[in-house]
Amino acid sequence: MNIFTYLSWVKKLWTTVVEIVKLIEETIPDDGAGKQKLAAFDVMLKAALEKADDIDESFEKLQPVAHDIVGAVVTLFNATGLFKRAE
Repeated sequence: MNIFTYLSWVKKLWTTVVEIVKLIEETIPDDGAGKQKLAAFDVMLKAALEKADDIDESFEKLQPVAHDIVGAVVTLFNATGLFKRAE
């Protein structure tokens, strides 16, 4: 995969990850459930890759990048107050 294809993929994935993270947060609102939330994301990513015929990349290659994007989204949401910590 060349760098421009890779960056295009990351850009497209960002929007999708934002939506998925919001859905997971609504489903699992617990503050201490980060591992469970990331596992839920992995289930969705793996299922999507297994069903897609035109994706040349494997789950193992895309998962680390997707985790970095999830981390960035969650950090941004936490910093902006989108995700409120339970009191």
